[in-house]
Amino acid sequence: MKKILFGLLVLFAPCAYGQDPVGVQSTLKSVVEHAEVASLYRNRVDWDTLKLNIHDLTKHAEYIADLKPALNYLLRSLGDEHGRMFYQNQLFASYYSGELKAHQQSFQPDIYNDIQMGNVYKFHAETLENNIGYVRIVGLPTGDNQKMAGAIQDKVCALIEAGAENWIIDLRYNGGGNMHPMAEGLALIIGNGAVGGTRGLTEAESSSWRVENDHFYYDGYSIELEDHCQLPNKPKIAVLTSLYTASSGEALAVIFKGKEKTRFFGQKTLGMVTATDWTVIDDAIGLTISVSYYEDRNGNVYDEFVDVDVAMPFAREPLSDQDECVREAIEWLNRE
Repeated sequence: MKKILFGLLVLFAPCAYGQDPVGVQSTLKSVVEHAEVASLYRNRVDWDTLKLNIHDLTKHAEYIADLKPALNYLLRSLGDEHGRMFYQNQLFASYYSGELKAHQQSFQPDIYNDIQMGNVYKFHAETLENNIGYVRIVGLPTGDNQKMAGAIQDKVCALIEAGAENWIIDLRYNGGGNMHPMAEGLALIIGNGAVGGTRGLTEAESSSWRVENDHFYYDGYSIELEDHCQLPNKPKIAVLTSLYTASSGEALAVIFKGKEKTRFFGQKTLGMVTATDWTVIDDAIGLTISVSYYEDRNGNVYDEFVDVDVAMPFAREPLSDQDECVREAIEWLNRE
């Protein structure tokens, strides 16, 4: 598998360079060199000038902590909004301009934090009126992919056995995480065939997503969960997204783009529409940077956000009387 679509926090070895200026500069040099050859945005910057500016920011650095301004500067210069750097298991540097884009003006940090923490919005599945299967997929961590994918597939199969004919896939509360169990758990609904991938600057930096025999494959990797049911027809599918749908949540949305009898409701997604890699630098800093954009089954590349067909307001309480997005999706699903 070429790319990793979910963030990882690993336990780093104690940093041997913590108080050694020479080691600190070596660590910085490795970070910059990796970004120069791997970043999706590497052709946007003048690397000679960038390196000179980074040198000026770190010429007196003695500790890893002294590198933070330079690493923030590196990500901002690249424009890598999905890039992150970690030190001692903590977020250390990231892109942040302080300015919201036009489609992000209604963004509310408290909602985003609730979604990211995973305590308010949970995975949920139930049958709605007229045999509509509703599945809410939230962000998933790294861990037991078989178990997580199985939990989703079990609910999907239960809804199929209960008579579900059409579907609502709710990604409004999905802030990202581990893409693989999400896609594998929904593979029966996604359907077999090419379902997208990622587009990098070169073919080697691009990837493919497909479903074969009801298993989701990211290049050559698949969880290959044992199937317990079959979808009896080709259903209509309503996909719900929001401003808080991010990262691999957006990748999951892209997988449904271009699928027949499928329509999108809600809001434009947050805009972390890139696959990222994961590199540990000198056992001191973990670096994840954007290496490719998401691409749908028809070859459309998503370099800003994933858009919807029907714009609807965000609902703090899904499936409540105030959830206009679900009501609109149900109305469309019930049309002949």
